[in-house]
Amino acid sequence: MREIVNTPGYYYSIAYILAAFIVAHTNRKRMNGWKRNLTHIIFAAALSGFMWITDGVRQMFFLPAMAVSVTLILFYLYMCCEFTVPEAGYYCARAFITGEFAASLCWQIYFYTAGTVLPGQGLLWKWGELIVVYGIIFTGIYLLERGLQGDAVNVRINRRELLTVIVITIAVFAVSNVSYLDQNTIFSSPFAGEMFAIRTLVDLSGMAVLYAYHIQTRELQMKFEVDTLQNILEMQYKNYQLSQESIEIVNRKYHDLKHQITLLKAEANSRKSLEYLEEMEQDIRSYEAQNKTGNKVLDAVLTSKSLYCQNNEISLTCVADGTLLDFMAEMDISALFGNMLDNAIESVEKLDDKEKRLIHLSVAEQKSFLRIRVENYTEEKITFRNGMPVTTKKDKHLHGFGMKSIQSTVRKYGGSVTAGVRDNWFELRVLIPLNQKQQ
Repeated sequence: MREIVNTPGYYYSIAYILAAFIVAHTNRKRMNGWKRNLTHIIFAAALSGFMWITDGVRQMFFLPAMAVSVTLILFYLYMCCEFTVPEAGYYCARAFITGEFAASLCWQIYFYTAGTVLPGQGLLWKWGELIVVYGIIFTGIYLLERGLQGDAVNVRINRRELLTVIVITIAVFAVSNVSYLDQNTIFSSPFAGEMFAIRTLVDLSGMAVLYAYHIQTRELQMKFEVDTLQNILEMQYKNYQLSQESIEIVNRKYHDLKHQITLLKAEANSRKSLEYLEEMEQDIRSYEAQNKTGNKVLDAVLTSKSLYCQNNEISLTCVADGTLLDFMAEMDISALFGNMLDNAIESVEKLDDKEKRLIHLSVAEQKSFLRIRVENYTEEKITFRNGMPVTTKKDKHLHGFGMKSIQSTVRKYGGSVTAGVRDNWFELRVLIPLNQKQQ
């Protein structure tokens, strides 16, 4: 009877390993290739070996042994996935409870079938039942995790979220295993069938609570991200409107000044005065020729950014056919180019050598595509994830929205964004199909 009441350690070790593997394969990878495969093998061997050695230990060693097993899962997830320590702890707790539920349910089914439905079945039946039950459970868990990772939003974990799942995990584990440690509590039972039912139902409830919390956290962060991107869009558009108003005022003054210069030239009584007035007139013509791309929104954004660059000793050059942007909404144009140029300006401002503060923007048509490219000189070591640069700021959760806004705007028009570094030049490239112009 004792043999059938005590769940074999290998049920748990296999369940923990499978749960951890699913987490590792549905989240961002820290390593690839043979190193990753070797990590899988070492983890599986270490956890299964440790749980085989400690299988059936005395009650006083039970909790320390479980702590070591959880630590192995935590370390494995941190090594395999691009997690922070809180994120690794968060996913470790979820994998642990998933493994607890799978092992508990599988052994309860075996206990029931071996005792009532198909008594006297041997080792082959036990392993066959384990493979089938684990196959169903972990296939469902894998599909669920893949579904939760179906968009670009990754759940960000801080100490509050970590503490919450730790409390839930400890509570679930304590209630589900209390019968094995003390059969005289209100949550215990001296009967094997009731013990298994309590453990399985508590583990299932705990897993459901953790998934509900995960989904809620994810939805709240998605809402925060959407609201932040919308705020960025509106902020860039307001900046464009302010710039447009300022430019119109300046243009009116320059227009009036042109007429005044014409009158003064007619009345100039010296060669020197005439040359001075012609120089002023040439400056006005140069100003009028600047940032005239054929799109008023792009002109306003470029004028605003050009003035900022001039005041901060940054060289901004532009070759752009603004008429290609006519199919885009004004707010999208201002957000797209505002964010692209802001990122480039922020990057070159870090350079001490002012001669290297170089930015170039080009907007052109290429094989029925709108091609936008912003280049800036950089001496930073830029890390890329999924083809896009990762923010270098310490609080990554509150930054990087400018790049997300760019991607969101481009996706709206069926386009794509790519980035790269070549010979100390960072390039951000946008391609958008131009057939939308006729729609």
